Amino acid sequence: MMLRIGNKGFSLIEVMAATATLSLGTVLIYEAFFISLDSFNYYSNYLSVIPWMDEKIWQAQDDLSKFGALTQIGTTDEFQKAGKAFRWNLNYNLIDNGLYRIDLNLYWQEGQRKAKLLRSAYAIYEEKK
Repeated sequence: MMLRIGNKGFSLIEVMAATATLSLGTVLIYEAFFISLDSFNYYSNYLSVIPWMDEKIWQAQDDLSKFGALTQIGTTDEFQKAGKAFRWNLNYNLIDNGLYRIDLNLYWQEGQRKAKLLRSAYAIYEEKK
């Protein structure tokens, strides 16, 4: 057997390239983790407020169907759920003879960005004779 005398280790360039590759891989893995965590938080909040939004839309439809423009529907407010502040805004507009469009917007802070949900529905008011 012949002993090899000379280059017994890695060169500095090889070590730097391996370190850069591993660092880039680690950063990409952490970035994917934080993106999935942010998505999980958004959908967790989404699933917790959708029943409330459906109930609020149903109440607005019921009030507009019974009382028309004379109804007293709350149009903006804020509530807390699981330690997070949610702000909502309800608008309704008369589209045609007795047909109302209802828009419910819900906002909350999700990290650095502002999350928003919109639900829309229609209500028909028929005057009683």
